[in-house]
Amino acid sequence: MLGAIIGDIVGSTYEVEEIKALKSNPDKKRSYEERIKILDKDTPLFTADSSYTDDTVLTIAISDSLSTGKDFEESLREYGLSEISLGLDKYGRNRFGSGFVSWLKGEKEGDSYGNGASMRISPIGFYYDDLNFVLAKTREATIPSHNHEEAIKGAQAVASTIYLARNKFSKEEIKDSLESRFGYYMNFDLECLQQNYKFSTQTDRSVPEALFCFVESTDFEDCLRKAISIGGDTDTIAAIACSIAESYYGIPEELKQQ
Repeated sequence: MLGAIIGDIVGSTYEVEEIKALKSNPDKKRSYEERIKILDKDTPLFTADSSYTDDTVLTIAISDSLSTGKDFEESLREYGLSEISLGLDKYGRNRFGSGFVSWLKGEKEGDSYGNGASMRISPIGFYYDDLNFVLAKTREATIPSHNHEEAIKGAQAVASTIYLARNKFSKEEIKDSLESRFGYYMNFDLECLQQNYKFSTQTDRSVPEALFCFVESTDFEDCLRKAISIGGDTDTIAAIACSIAESYYGIPEELKQQ
């Protein structure tokens, strides 16, 4: 779970810049040169502007359900409603997307196909020692707010990859599982993503890219930097990629302390 939180916090400031570019740049994205600055090891990961976002809040909500036996929907609503009561976030934004807020308030069904379920699911991949339980509990934790099959598939792909990674499966075996079970093919090119990837919160346009950043990485920090370097929904992409990197590599003590 800590990997997801680190990815969220470090990615938060870059997401703000990506959204600014989405609104102001003709090509709707930050430049390649800006994106790859994070690959320089001298570029600090944590800054004074870094902050947790909804990815962290809802990841902890899922963890709370696992440790207390509380219903997933109950925890998600409890943590979500508590968070929105705080007002705007550090960047002057609403703390959750409008659709999720409507669900929290009971104004709409939880039919989202966004990546919000995948960003919060990592505790389940760490908690259960049986893959069938991981898949079943992931579905259970996802459907309250994201009952679209694409969202469920993405969350299951993330949680099952964490399970495989912590059980010492190789990256080739993990890639085979993602392809055969979920139809996620890791046939991206990192530089191409850095140059061309555009912001999306759709599961099928962000989760495969996050998984790819893990597959392409060499250690935890490398995964974190590569995930942010492709741009887009950087806090969520980094949260997903780094939740898997934690289970595969572990986390450097310095990053844990920060």
